[in-house]
Amino acid sequence: MVHMRLEKLRQVDLNLLIVFAVIAEEQSVTKASARLLLSQPAVSRALQRARSMFQDELVVRSPSGFELTLRGRKILQELEQVLPKIEGLVVPSVFDPKKERSSFRISGPDNVCMALLPHLCRRYATERFKVNFDFQPWQADAVDMLERGKLDLILHIDDGLLPSHFSSQRLYREDWICAVARQSKFGDRLTLRQYLAAEHLTVRTLPSVQSIPDKQLAALGAKRRSCVCMSYFGAALSCLPGTDLVLTLTNGMRHMVERNSTLRLVKAPQELHPFHFLMVWHPRLTTDARHTWLREAVRQVSSQEASGQRL
Repeated sequence: MVHMRLEKLRQVDLNLLIVFAVIAEEQSVTKASARLLLSQPAVSRALQRARSMFQDELVVRSPSGFELTLRGRKILQELEQVLPKIEGLVVPSVFDPKKERSSFRISGPDNVCMALLPHLCRRYATERFKVNFDFQPWQADAVDMLERGKLDLILHIDDGLLPSHFSSQRLYREDWICAVARQSKFGDRLTLRQYLAAEHLTVRTLPSVQSIPDKQLAALGAKRRSCVCMSYFGAALSCLPGTDLVLTLTNGMRHMVERNSTLRLVKAPQELHPFHFLMVWHPRLTTDARHTWLREAVRQVSSQEASGQRL
């Protein structure tokens, strides 16, 4: 049935529908030609072809101008419903978050979420906007969930391991810092030797996936000692007071350390190099108006993070 409909449509010049609709609205070939930016003879020829296609006169002359036939009136009523829908297919849509309700599913490790999501909530989680954000836990199959349409956006490290067909954009650069208990034995800076001699509280955001500091140390032929490992940076910070443990975390979380009177910051070894966070999405979403707005919103709050505008 679909095949039969397509075969019939292939024989139809859809431009004739537009010409007929304008002639019917203007009730004049002259006015229709001016509106369509076509010559009067071209519009007249198009009308003749439309009459042949529909096997009806469509419009007839009357003392007041053109008048629709009964079939012409029915066709025009149908076109008034159909043409706006066709226009909606070919004209790029615009998403207005203040008028249209929409939900977005985002996932990322808690260090990037702690850096970006407060900015996002502060700006858009208000009664002025109709958008909903569903921040989902970071998990090993996040990339697969993005592939299957279960997530709209993931926040990921720039490690070169993402599927090549995904789209991505760098958001901001992250530096490494260390947090320790305020009364701990460490000075204001850790050399690599001191860093390797210390006991560490490590955060592994995904099971069986080596963290960036450990990868960078392994490249130097070194390995840190860790007596505690957990999945969340926020929880790890609460475990430092009363210990001599060192927690290596990203600079986007420094405000959480600075606001905690039981903790202090220590400069990380210079051998731990910066990296970038990306936002990653499936290319099928690239031109979607909703997703275009979401990516711009994340870009804006990431520029705040990059410029150090802490909440």
